[in-house]
Amino acid sequence: MALPLPLPTAGRQARIRTPLFLLGVAMALLAFIAMFAFGILFANRGLSGGQVTAVVAAQDIQAREPITASMLTVAHIPQAQLAPHAIVNLSDLDGATALVSIFKGQTITTNVVVSNPDEIPATQLAYLPIPQGYVAITIPTGELQGVGGYITPGDYINVIATANTDLFFSRPSRFTVRTVFTDVRVIRVGPPSVAPKQGQAVGVTGSLTVVLSQCDAAYLEWLLSNVTLKYVLLNYHDYATDSMSHPDPACPPTQAPPVVGPAAVDARWNFTKG
Repeated sequence: MALPLPLPTAGRQARIRTPLFLLGVAMALLAFIAMFAFGILFANRGLSGGQVTAVVAAQDIQAREPITASMLTVAHIPQAQLAPHAIVNLSDLDGATALVSIFKGQTITTNVVVSNPDEIPATQLAYLPIPQGYVAITIPTGELQGVGGYITPGDYINVIATANTDLFFSRPSRFTVRTVFTDVRVIRVGPPSVAPKQGQAVGVTGSLTVVLSQCDAAYLEWLLSNVTLKYVLLNYHDYATDSMSHPDPACPPTQAPPVVGPAAVDARWNFTKG
C-alpha cells in the first residue's frame, strides 16, 4: 500500500509569517515615530512652559522720551524666554518715561523705565524734564524758608509772600501776606550747604529748581528781589499733578511776560487790600 505524500506545510507557514513580520515591523515603526513626536512635543512644552503676554516696543524709544501707547504693543513670548521683571500690562506704563534707549521689539522691563521723569538720575539727564511751553527757574531756599530742607524733586509747593505796602505806595505802611503761587513743581534741588541738618548726614539745600510759565517766572523774579518768600510743602495726596494743564489765564505760558512792577504785582495779588 502506498504511503500518502507529506503536505508542504513549511512553505505555507513561511508564506504566512512574511506578511505578519512586515506588519509587525510597520507597527513598531509607527509606534516609534509616534513616541518620538510626542517626546519632542512634551520636551518643547517643558522648556517653554507655555506662552505668556508681555509689552514690547513697537518702535525705537529714545532715552528720556515720554512713552505713549502708540510706541507699544503686546506680544506672546515663551514663558522660559520672558525677561525678569517684564511688564505685562500696557496700563502699567501710563505716564512712564524711558530711562535708557529701548529698541523696537525689546521687552519692556521695570529697570528701563521710570514712572516719574523726576526720578531720572541727574547723571543720565541731557536736559531737565520741562514741559513744552514752560521754563525752569532756580530760587533760593534754606531751613526756615524751605520746610527744613525736606523738599525733594517731584514735590509740589505753594509760595507765600510777605510784603510791606510801602512797595506799592500805599499808606499807612503795613505788612500783608499773600499766597502768590500754588502747585509749583520742584524738579531739582541744589547741593547741600555746609551747615549740617539735624537728624541727617547732609546739609540743607540752598536752592530749588521749579517749573513755571515764562510769565510767572518774571513775576517771581520781582518778588524774590522785593519781598520775603516762604515755601510750604503739600501732602502728596494733594499734589495737583495736572496743574500745568490749567495755567493762570492772566499769565498763560504762551504769553510774553509783561513789564513787572509794583502796579502789576498789586493788581494781580492785591497786597494793598484787606
